[in-house]
Parts: sequence; structure tokens; C-alpha cells
Amino acid sequence: MKISEPNPDLLHIETLRKEFVSEFDRDTLENLTLEQYAMRTGDKKNFCYRLEREQIGMGDIRNATAQKFGIWVRKATGEYDFTKKYGETPEEAFSVIRDELCKLVDAGETDDYTAIRNNKIAPIVRFKILSMYYPNKFLTIHSERHLSYFCEKANVPVTADDDELLLQRKLILWKNSQTKIRDYSLLEYVAYLYEKFGVPPTVDKGLTKKKSRLRKLKDELKDFDRQHPKSKMTEVEVVQRSSIVANIVKERAAGVCQLCNKPAPFYNKSGEAYLECHHVEWIARGGADEVYNAVALCPNCHRKMHVLDEPDDVAKLKDIAKQ
Repeated sequence: MKISEPNPDLLHIETLRKEFVSEFDRDTLENLTLEQYAMRTGDKKNFCYRLEREQIGMGDIRNATAQKFGIWVRKATGEYDFTKKYGETPEEAFSVIRDELCKLVDAGETDDYTAIRNNKIAPIVRFKILSMYYPNKFLTIHSERHLSYFCEKANVPVTADDDELLLQRKLILWKNSQTKIRDYSLLEYVAYLYEKFGVPPTVDKGLTKKKSRLRKLKDELKDFDRQHPKSKMTEVEVVQRSSIVANIVKERAAGVCQLCNKPAPFYNKSGEAYLECHHVEWIARGGADEVYNAVALCPNCHRKMHVLDEPDDVAKLKDIAKQ
């Protein structure tokens, strides 16, 4: 249905959005401090808290942990914790995050889809930011599962290669092709989609368990790093840590080779799909033994990478490892 009368809820959402964008304009983002950015208990003025909690009307991202922001303050210790792909210290990590944040806003303004795809900010945060700053270009749907669901319900053709950005583009094109809703704002359009098609079915328990296992492994790696500074690790501890990294990578791959995209060739005696951990930039060449530099491959593809190491395959695996 067309929202013919001003919707007070949508008007309130738009007012909050404008206030946020005004307070965190492009110049402010460029000079943003770590304290102004990171979420911490008792502080409701920082960028991340306001994006997640104040701006729920622009898409609810509360189900994902604070790790999605790249850096945050731990409740237990009051100290900064951060995703290692951004740097080795909180200051270094935040410097990269702030730079990526500015690049993202710039890319949204110029419709630079390549830059948007390559941005290091987590997708769920990345697309919420884009919808905040460019509400006439990006939908306030920040879940690829929800986007795929609405495409299916609207009979919009999709492929297995369609990412979140392409799914958004397809849904917007579909809106513009529908006489009854083509004049909707994107905020009205999202309300229409949820009203007409409902919320996607709950994810199956198997997937939920998989995410739980993956989260536990990531926490295990963080705990290990806290207890064993890299500069002081023994050879045994290096091997122990490497094993945790490999387990995370294999769990993330879900039994499918990340190069050929085929199921693992067999199961080991524990009933687990057999894949091997491969460092995209070889450790022998100075590559890091980190999750952001590792993928899970079938034995055939693993051997192929060590024999051929073709540039196209390396580029593909680099993108996968950083996700």
C-alpha cells in the first residue's frame, strides 16, 4: 500500500538519522577519536552505540556482537579489544578503521561499488552506514539472508554469486518497475517488504550451532593470544596457536573447499570433512599465521596452490580470507 499520510514513526526515524549524519559528518569522521568511536558501557554518545542502538529504525544490527565494529571496550577489563586484521595495537587498528569509514562514505557518494565491496568494515556495519548517509541509494536491510528472501518472494532472479550490494540493487530496480510502489522512499519500501512478505524463517538449528562453534574457536584464539604474547611464545605454543587458526578456518569453510567450491573429498575418523589449512601468503615468504591470511582447501587445491600459486587464485583466496 502507498503510505499516503505522513507516517510519524518514519518521520521520527528520519529525524534521528539526520541528527546522526549531521553530528558525524564527513569532516568529523576524518578527525574522529577512538573514544568517540568505540562502544563502551555507560557511554551513549559514541559513534558505534548510536549507530547500533539509537538508529534501530534504520536497520537492527544488535544480534551481531561488538566485534562487528572492529574495536570495542571489554566490560570485564575496561580495556580495548580489536580485530587483528586492522592492526597490532588499538591505536593502529582504529586508524585503519577510521580511514575505511571515510573511504566508505566517499564511495557511497560516488557510487563506487568496487570500493564498497573492498572496504574492510564488516558488511553488516558497512551497509548500515551507507543507508544512514545515503538513504535514497541503499536499503535499510543489512542481512544478506533477508535480501535473498525478499528477492525470492518478489520473483527477482538471483544467482549464487550475487552479493549484498547486488541484491540491494536488484530489489531497488524491482521497486522502480512496480507502478504501485515506485514512488515510495526506500524507507517506506522496506516497511512495505516486511509488511507484505513478513520476516524470513528462522535459521535452522544446525547453522546456529555452527556459528556458536565458530565463535567459541575465535574466543579460544583471543584467550590464547592474551596469555601468550607472540614475542615470548615457545615453539610448542606456536604450534598450538597455529592449530586453533586452522580449526577456525576449517569451521568457517563448512566442509567446502574455498578454491574449487566442491565438498571435501572424504571425512576423517572423527567424522569431520577433511580440508587443509592454507596460508594465502606463505609463512615461508613472511605471511602471517592469522585467520585473515588463511583458507581451507581440499588436498588437490592445496597442492595446486603450492605448485602453481596462480595470481587469480591468490587474489580470490585473499578476498575470502579477509571476510
